Parts: sequence; C-alpha cells; structure tokens
Amino acid sequence: MSETSSAQSRNHYEVLQLPRPDGTTSPLSKDLVKAAFRRALLAHHPDKAGSRTPPPADLQRASQPLYSVDDIRTAYDVLSDPIQRAAYDETLKRNENPAVRRHRATSDRGTHAGVEVYDLEDLDHHEAERRWSRNCRCGNEQGYVVTESDLEKESEHGEIYIGCRGCSLFIKVLFGVAEE
Repeated sequence: MSETSSAQSRNHYEVLQLPRPDGTTSPLSKDLVKAAFRRALLAHHPDKAGSRTPPPADLQRASQPLYSVDDIRTAYDVLSDPIQRAAYDETLKRNENPAVRRHRATSDRGTHAGVEVYDLEDLDHHEAERRWSRNCRCGNEQGYVVTESDLEKESEHGEIYIGCRGCSLFIKVLFGVAEE
C-alpha cells in the first residue's frame, strides 16, 4: 500500500483514539480533542516516546499502528474545528459500508438521546422574517431556525425537532398553539 492511500484510509477518530459520535453519545468537547491530541503526540512522537526500542516490523503491523506527527496534527485540526468535523463526519457517513449505514438508520429510528429541549420563548424571535432562531454549540450563529410554517405543520404535536444548519446536532422545541 502506498503512503498516499495509507494516509487517506486513516480515520481521524482512530488516530486520536476518540469515539466516533453516533448520535447517542455526547459530542466531543474541544478540551477532550486537545487532550487526545497531546496523548497521541506523546505516544507516537519519536522524540517523546521515550527510549523504548521499536518492535520488529511484523509485530508493529499486528499491534497498534504508528501515526506520524503530521497524521496526528491533521486529525486534531479537523476534529477541533466544528465545521470541519461536521463535513468530515458527513464524508465518513457517505463512505461507510452500506450494511453499517442501514444498521445505523434502523437502530437510530425514533430515538433522540441527548437532544436539548427548549421552549419557543427561549429562541430569538425575528418578527419581520416570521421566524425564531438559536445559536448552536458548534458555533453556528442562528444554527437552528424555526419558521411559522414549520410550527403550523407540527401544531397538533406541540413540539418540533430542528437540525442545526452547520452540524449534525438537533434540538426539540416545545410550543403551544393559541386558540383564536
């Protein structure tokens, strides 16, 4: 395998030994990604790894892969930036084995673990545009947007799930319908 194809097949979550968010786990915090980055540097940097002798090549392949400092830095740069991470997660999802993708779709159906719940009054109201918005944890200002027509469609339920426009997070918005 060439160095280029090897680098392309590396998963940034594996490089930093972080769990890949699957919708049921909480998103990775910036501090957690930074700590994983530092651990990976210490574990894989030739000057920092200590005086251990490297294992023979055949044992090296069988054990945990050795990553270069560039691999670790690239993984950190992507996973520490919410926008780049969301794009990377989307790429991983698209390139995922179809059987794994089907399993995720059926196992996640109907569950919304970790979704934050807000009342409509908690969102910023933009009267002229007839919509409400809220900033997302990913840093996207007005990441969540709810329009009056969205509320009308879900009026019998009194709640609506809204996805962020900048990442994969969702919130649930509770609201009441005024009788005229």
